[in-house]
Amino acid sequence: MRRAKLGLFNLMGLRDRNSAPVAVLRTTVDTVKMAEDFGFDIAWFAEHHFTNHSICPNALLMVAHLAGQTARIRLGPAVLALPFHDPLRLVQEVALAELLTSGRLVLGLGAGYQPYEFDRFGLDPASKHARMREIWDILEQGLTTGRVEHSGAHYAVKPTELSMRPFGVAPPEIFVASREPEIVRRAARGGHTPFIGFGHRGLETARAARAGLEALWVEGGGDPAEMPLAVQRFVYVTEDRAQAELAAACVRDFARAYVTLGGAALDKDGAFVRLMPLNDEPPLDDFLEKAVIGPADHCAEMLATELAALRPSHLCCMMGLAGIGRQETLASLERFGTEVLPQLAPLVDAGEDAPAPSVRAAGPAPALAPWRS
Repeated sequence: MRRAKLGLFNLMGLRDRNSAPVAVLRTTVDTVKMAEDFGFDIAWFAEHHFTNHSICPNALLMVAHLAGQTARIRLGPAVLALPFHDPLRLVQEVALAELLTSGRLVLGLGAGYQPYEFDRFGLDPASKHARMREIWDILEQGLTTGRVEHSGAHYAVKPTELSMRPFGVAPPEIFVASREPEIVRRAARGGHTPFIGFGHRGLETARAARAGLEALWVEGGGDPAEMPLAVQRFVYVTEDRAQAELAAACVRDFARAYVTLGGAALDKDGAFVRLMPLNDEPPLDDFLEKAVIGPADHCAEMLATELAALRPSHLCCMMGLAGIGRQETLASLERFGTEVLPQLAPLVDAGEDAPAPSVRAAGPAPALAPWRS
């Protein structure tokens, strides 16, 4: 069984008006540096616009900011919402970011999902997948050949030469956050990595998502047994019941925000989204049970079960949830690195800088934390 590499996902959200954007930025920088120390492979940065869901409208700026403060960890957007970008400008920015990172750039590509963003950019959401495919063509052409020429339904680029990178070599590794059939088939043809998350939902939801991707992967000519897969999970390591419940509440708020932001109408107070309970919202204990929250042994066994079931090539950990303080976030990541990772050594590749492994056999199902029994 292949070992999954590790990623750290940085949403960079604001909980409320008492949250300072500069504090979010500093916490993000510190967690990325600590993740590098623990052997994480990639640090990811979100792209969102116009709400407190994220203060990061340009993930490549975060990549550039961290490039000089890290040495080994790869850096990438998760994702570039391609329809919101001018493709000719974007291909230059990506090439420059790859230069700034000394080749450590990774690309996550997506189409966006929030109608409010499309409305403010003056775009029709119905065109998003077609736009994504065209911009992907332009990126691929420019990063591979150093030249762009394109005539499509949404974009036209006159013959243009680029100057930012050594051309004729492979472009950065690509991860794709979309289940649109043609985009997944294209990922299969190029050997790119599909990216899924199952947030507050259980393992069976993720199994179904993987099965759907595998079917499209085969249609694209790929071998399902060799399909790479990136899986994103909420992870918060704590022995404290109150902290665990706070983390579960933050996961619940993320779920509420995801549904609210994906809807046609958006109720806001300034930049802050007014969150409403989900339809048929489960109790808080359900979020606590299905996210990876609790003591180190519990988190390790839960992740071991999921890794064995889903066989991902990349495990992306979302650890800096809005609403959890800076010290608590860093303490959780430190516990993950020192207490959880050694137990996952047979399943996770944490690089040479990870703590010395202490192999532990994972049981068939996660053990309950003391305060869960």
